[in-house]
Amino acid sequence: MDRQKKVLLCMYVDDFCGFKEESFNFYIERRYVIEKGKIRRKSDEEIENFPNDFWRNNIPENNISKNNVSAVTLLIGENGAGKTTLMRLLIKWLCQLSVGHIPKEKGALVISVDGEGNNDDYKSRDKLIAFDKGELWGIEINKCKEIAAIRDIDEIKKLLSDIRLAYYTDTMTDLELSDILTKEELVFLQDDSLLTRLSNSIKSKYSVDSIKDCIKREDFVKQMKLFLYSRKERDDSMPRLPDCLQRFPIRYMKLTTKEVGNEKSFDGILDGNSSLVQEAIDLWNKVFDGDSNHNLSGISRALLWELFSGTIISMLQWERTLPKLENSIVTEKVRASLRAYIRTGNFKWNTVFKRFFTNLFSDCEKAFNGTRSYGEFWTEWSQQVEEKINSFLDVLKSIEKSKFLKKWTFSENAQNTWEFKLAYFDEKDGDGCSIWLQDWIELWEHYLTVAHLMPGCRFDWKYASSGETNKTNLYCTMQVADMGECNNVWFLLDEPDNTFHPGWRREIIREIIDICLVYNINSQLLIATHSPIMLSDVPKQAIILLKIDAEEVKQYFIPESSSFGQQIYTLFRDAFFMEQGVIGAFADLKIRATYNGLLKLEKNLKSEQSISEDRLIQYEKELEDQNNIIKLIDEPLLRGHLLQLYNWCFHALDVRM
Repeated sequence: MDRQKKVLLCMYVDDFCGFKEESFNFYIERRYVIEKGKIRRKSDEEIENFPNDFWRNNIPENNISKNNVSAVTLLIGENGAGKTTLMRLLIKWLCQLSVGHIPKEKGALVISVDGEGNNDDYKSRDKLIAFDKGELWGIEINKCKEIAAIRDIDEIKKLLSDIRLAYYTDTMTDLELSDILTKEELVFLQDDSLLTRLSNSIKSKYSVDSIKDCIKREDFVKQMKLFLYSRKERDDSMPRLPDCLQRFPIRYMKLTTKEVGNEKSFDGILDGNSSLVQEAIDLWNKVFDGDSNHNLSGISRALLWELFSGTIISMLQWERTLPKLENSIVTEKVRASLRAYIRTGNFKWNTVFKRFFTNLFSDCEKAFNGTRSYGEFWTEWSQQVEEKINSFLDVLKSIEKSKFLKKWTFSENAQNTWEFKLAYFDEKDGDGCSIWLQDWIELWEHYLTVAHLMPGCRFDWKYASSGETNKTNLYCTMQVADMGECNNVWFLLDEPDNTFHPGWRREIIREIIDICLVYNINSQLLIATHSPIMLSDVPKQAIILLKIDAEEVKQYFIPESSSFGQQIYTLFRDAFFMEQGVIGAFADLKIRATYNGLLKLEKNLKSEQSISEDRLIQYEKELEDQNNIIKLIDEPLLRGHLLQLYNWCFHALDVRM
């Protein structure tokens, strides 16, 4: 497949939920409008000579991916103006078109293609997909030689084949797509919205827990993957790690378990199994009454108890789902295994429990062999389960020797809870490697293989605010490494700054761009927000302003004045202690780079007595690029200061030419 960069340029909505004959543009340099069944360029809104690689954030070439962030568009407007509605409709259309299904609504999409294909005609034109009532719609192309309409379903599927959508919101907004899109269509979308995560949690194996606990369990696994990525040691061949990922938002981790040796751990099987439970507790007490296991840490005992009791419970609960089973085979074999080890004199904990599980699985397999339930037993309790349990026990024994678990502090405020500072991972050995990180990775990876047998065991974050949790989930969504073979990811972020302090809102666009630049993939961002801080990071042509008129018709405008580099109200600085500045961090970086570039050019023009022709041409190009940035700034004092410096350099250079 050709690695082609594809950008969504325009979306036309004929009549949907208050939108009437609106053409929404998502690209600054090439814009279209559809009117009365015809499409044309909207050149009066385009920015000529828009700085190349504007969204690259001034990162050195060797620190970014080959591809880039093609476009960033902010979707703003009052509540109910249609921000989420527009995103939902766009997602619906693209999901349907990705599998060759034509939407029922009347609308159109324009997608640019820039790649390495051999078909010059294919790669030199923008692609128009227009549809109406489930059929392709023949829009008249009015004096637009650079655009070509796609009339073939297979070509539409091919066009979208290396694109994926990633949607994220932490609000309780529902895309409402699961009832109207098929599973085949939804493959095109990675939906990481809160309600979707809640819905998936209800269907998961943790459905016995509360919904809140379900989503926390699932999110922690995803968030831990991001944390470990942020701590991964990197060499020169690996892409640079964005600063925002080096500063993981959360600082404390915790582990919560059931009380060790307590019969309440066996809730759910006590009825009719009280004697079995007591025998399990007797074995446990006998193992840990002697001196050989006296030094085992409390957290290791808690993990071991969860595995021991949880596996017995899981096997008994599984057996209850089997039809027409007169007597409990599992109960008989658990009791036999327990009694066998109560009579033995070897009570080294690792040996006891490894042999207990080995004999239990072996005896159960023999007992089920020849019954109609043997297939179900083999599927659920294959040899791999035993191997995973033994591996977890070996890792626990190894890590116990390394003293890593001694860094976990038993909480005085909560029962059976241990706390761990993530800052401990900053402790280095003589070679500059983290002392404790590898121990945690081994424990965590092996724990995941047996976590389904330990439902009372819970790793989670501690003291994490809603903003820190939201920011971590957002960063997880921005991780595009698992997107498969696709070369383009279009991110649709609905109020990603929800619950953020203004200081974090100031950084958010720069940070998500930084994350996108790490990957060798083309990214495009459509962000719905209520934040005026974020507006200062983009030119006005990158803003879609939605309003509702008196007749409740939703209309699209571009702001009259430029937002890029515009000062945020002093109130934000005073009320929220914005000491680092009151314009967006990305705009601040661009403007500072322009200012420093002008200062450097001024210094060179004053100090260099003789300047070669090639050098003068280079200075002229640098000055032109800096002027293009200045043109985007509407804030009068800032723009005036930069223009004064620019004019001096311009005249000094003109004299030398």
